[in-house]
Amino acid sequence: MAQYIGLFAAVLTTSSLLPQMIKLYKTKRVRDVSLVWTILLTVGILFWLIYGIMIKDIPIIFANFVSLLLSGAVLIGKLIYKKYE
Repeated sequence: MAQYIGLFAAVLTTSSLLPQMIKLYKTKRVRDVSLVWTILLTVGILFWLIYGIMIKDIPIIFANFVSLLLSGAVLIGKLIYKKYE
């Protein structure tokens, strides 16, 4: 049961980045996206990924690898489109 709860939590938290990423790249508006929040989130996810690798937990590794890609895309978008506002 714990594995299913963990998997469900991983899917929800990982997919929560998709709406922000899609909106950012469609509108190219980043004024309302906090740079500090994006950096903290990305670094936190990186540490979760490292932790998952250290304990060899595949669900943690997978969820945080995907989350790192998504939060990295939001961070890159913020940095690229910030100069246009």
